Amino acid sequence: MTSAEHAPTPPAGPGPGDGSVIHLAHRSRRTKVPLAAVEHSSEQELAFTVQSMLLASGQSLNDPATASTFVSTLDAVLLLVDGARAHDVVGESQYQDLRVMLEEMRRAPELV
Repeated sequence: MTSAEHAPTPPAGPGPGDGSVIHLAHRSRRTKVPLAAVEHSSEQELAFTVQSMLLASGQSLNDPATASTFVSTLDAVLLLVDGARAHDVVGESQYQDLRVMLEEMRRAPELV
């Protein structure tokens, strides 16, 4: 005999149509949102890319020291770009494009 044959029979509950019964079966079927349905901004995608690159080298933007070093490094790169514009190494349009991209990248620690 199996253990199912020895299990006690549950008591009979209220019958169909009994107004005091709250049927919960339909509530247990929750649909999961597929990961592909979650959309991220371009800034978030860039932050995830930076985080992935750092994780590959054993570091993380979630570590305060790493995040601080990352932001300081981007500050230095922004200073370099400012100098390139001041000396006409890059034109105004390229300068503006570079500033926007680097400033977005600088926010990566806030977005992961």
